[in-house]
Amino acid sequence: MAEHVIIGNGVAGIKAAETIRKLDSNCKITMIGDEDYAFYYRPQLPEFVAGKIEEERLWGKKKDFYEKNNIIVHLGKTVTGIKPDTNEVILKDDTKINYDSLLIATGGSIKRRNYPGGDLNGGIVQLKTIDDAKNIKEKVKSAKSAVVVGEDFLTLALAEALHGCGLEVTYLLRGNRLWPEIMDKDASDILMLRLKGKGIKIKQETDIKEVYVKNKLVHGIITTNDELIDCQVLGIVDKLQPSIDFLSESSVKTGNGVLVNNKMLTNFDNIYAAGDVAQLPTDPDSEIPEINVRWLKAWRQGQVAGANMAGNDAEYDDVASISATQICGIDIISIGISNPLNGDYEIMRGDYPHPEIDVYKKLVLKDDRVVGALFVGNVQEAQEVTKVIKNKTNSSEIDRKLLKQMFDLNSRFASFRGFLCPVCKLELPIPPDAKAGDKITCPACGIELKVTEKMLKQ
Repeated sequence: MAEHVIIGNGVAGIKAAETIRKLDSNCKITMIGDEDYAFYYRPQLPEFVAGKIEEERLWGKKKDFYEKNNIIVHLGKTVTGIKPDTNEVILKDDTKINYDSLLIATGGSIKRRNYPGGDLNGGIVQLKTIDDAKNIKEKVKSAKSAVVVGEDFLTLALAEALHGCGLEVTYLLRGNRLWPEIMDKDASDILMLRLKGKGIKIKQETDIKEVYVKNKLVHGIITTNDELIDCQVLGIVDKLQPSIDFLSESSVKTGNGVLVNNKMLTNFDNIYAAGDVAQLPTDPDSEIPEINVRWLKAWRQGQVAGANMAGNDAEYDDVASISATQICGIDIISIGISNPLNGDYEIMRGDYPHPEIDVYKKLVLKDDRVVGALFVGNVQEAQEVTKVIKNKTNSSEIDRKLLKQMFDLNSRFASFRGFLCPVCKLELPIPPDAKAGDKITCPACGIELKVTEKMLKQ
């Protein structure tokens, strides 16, 4: 009987386990998670912090999921190393778990930088886990104001969550725009206008110089512009880094993450990696390796890894990196190279942006092929553009109807009859005969959603 071990209880790991069990009802599956919780919907944490959803809405799987699927699960356990020569996983308590095939799906962690005075926990927060969320909910009870510092979507999510708790929020932006890895200035300006409209203060090209501490609690910060800002909650967010430290003494090849091929296979023929920890081969059209793949792609990578662990021959072919989220009610989808910093690229964006209605669309071309796109506020063509990029379609062969949809004067007011899944951000169309109260199940992540009157009026 084959023995499969999965390190990680997140989206990639859980999908791999489901896939293995579907293909092989007799094998042994063991999952190891460093949190004490069953699988939950991590993208829902900001809404949980802001009180928009109850804790029960977070759970993607109940604890009996593992028993029902004959999965041995070790929750709240830390892996300290693996031994590929003996096919062993080593836990912190020195427990050894043997495997025939192994999946590394440990995701990423936030490596928080320290500032003078800021080497304490009282009032300093991040939002990565359910425990982080519970900690924030407790901290805000006695707080009036918060400061967050960072640039990417994790910072945006935290700022919005703290504002949703009723706090006065000041956002320190280290650079001059939000989420610079995917957003150009025009897109960033739209979001900044929306954030400021909600009452969130934004200070560009500003960082923390020192954390002001009293009685071991945060009371404020001094900025690099020597401004004192009062706060009782301080969110310090840096980029998500793949969790690969436990591999340092193994022979598994790593770069920014665990190096894998399109079968999600490492340099060992029985060790796989998927999700935010995996680093796929660099796309010839891309400037960076495929990493930090977000929820939906982690789901798909876990499926590929699980199929191959069970003896199939599956390949991950979703070559265009996709980031999708919603900030302040604005849908954002970035595909491929959405914000090239150098190189010979052509930008196509009609007469966008239109910040007054929070809509911006652009295509990025190189050598007469579309290699990237960015959608803000209106994402109705995102799936079709993804196919164009994936198929490496020549720009002369792009359907004129698609271009007309994207850049026609009237398209800016048209809305996609559907919505982004709040968990995996897949575009979900609303059936023509749908009624308020009907339920739609996301085919990717499995969450069940209710159709509202607002959705039907789009």
